[in-house]
Amino acid sequence: MANSEFQKDLVEANLQELEKIFNAKYTKNGNTYSFGLTNIRTKNSIALDIIIEDGGDNLISVYSENSHLQLQTCKTFIISQMLEEVIFYSDCGEKISGLIISRQGDCSLYANVDKKTLKSDFMNLNSEKLLSAVALSVIESL
Repeated sequence: MANSEFQKDLVEANLQELEKIFNAKYTKNGNTYSFGLTNIRTKNSIALDIIIEDGGDNLISVYSENSHLQLQTCKTFIISQMLEEVIFYSDCGEKISGLIISRQGDCSLYANVDKKTLKSDFMNLNSEKLLSAVALSVIESL
């Protein structure tokens, strides 16, 4: 794992790391922690809600002007300082799902990706599977 990447458990004590990478403060309402992120260049905004549940079955929701993305059972996140992004992920046996959010509010969701895809030779993947494999490959390197 590169020096600019690190993994954290998704618990309240670690949310300060998200404040640093997003350069934004969260607001708290009960067990919901909310961030507002705006891309100054494009003027697009997203709202990020993190609901921390007892037992670690946390919920990540992203709201934009025209979409709603949700990742359930998220226990861990990875911060990439170099890319200025966070990968929230959920590991379900042989499948993994990841929600990637950048400091500028860009986001991507890759759901139910077979772990074999992350370990395969990228030269043998079609372009769509290659996107998810590259985006989530850092998870397999932990």
